[in-house]
Amino acid sequence: MDDQNLNSQPVQKADVTEEVADQPSSEQLTRSDQKIVAAICLFLLVWAGGRWIDLSHWGREEIEIHRIDSVETTYLVDVNTSNWLEFSMLEGIGEVLAKRIVDYRDEHGDFATVQELQDVKGIGKKTFARILPHLVLREPADQ
Repeated sequence: MDDQNLNSQPVQKADVTEEVADQPSSEQLTRSDQKIVAAICLFLLVWAGGRWIDLSHWGREEIEIHRIDSVETTYLVDVNTSNWLEFSMLEGIGEVLAKRIVDYRDEHGDFATVQELQDVKGIGKKTFARILPHLVLREPADQ
């Protein structure tokens, strides 16, 4: 019995894999099916590329940009109701000066006129002249 096992040639893995590779399994496509699928994919890719070029007009059309006319806006600050952040948005008024304006208003009450803003330390004639177009004094709603 040992002689029979020794005399028979062992089966090599390479031979088995070659036999399996030649036979399509139920999950694989045959070579002709693979060619058909590849041709369909190539056709769809070429069609999609042509459609994209057609829809993009490929530089054949000028782009017109319609812009609306610019509108100048002014930022208005009510000296009696604005907080320090709103004051700090004015040119020449930083965070420290804006907080100083609000603190002054809290200590002395509402401003009777816009010119009273010059009483706040740090607001001189030049700074006041620069921010004056942005300052308003509105009547309280209950009066």
